Amino acid sequence: MAANRVSEIKVAHLHPDQVERYEQLHRDIPAGNEQHMREAGIVSLRIFREGLTLFMIVESDSSLALPDRVIDHQLEEEWHRLTGECFSKTWQDASEIYQLPKEGSRA
Repeated sequence: MAANRVSEIKVAHLHPDQVERYEQLHRDIPAGNEQHMREAGIVSLRIFREGLTLFMIVESDSSLALPDRVIDHQLEEEWHRLTGECFSKTWQDASEIYQLPKEGSRA
């Protein structure tokens, strides 16, 4: 099952006057949004902030995604509208520049 697991790192930037609003939105995420993430195969999603920069770590497993899941598009669009207003630069993929090799894999 670990072969299906994928980790992604994303980076975004907040408007200076939207930090508290963005954090408040994440203190009360609608249950439907969390359900959508789990049904998409997301097993872990964490967001960190340093100043105005956000870092999101997403771990997903395609074998856990429900193939016939039903998405509440209105709920999703509203969430993206609310959080999107907080961004000065929306989520972008971060490039991996180093990974610690497994022990014994280097000569």
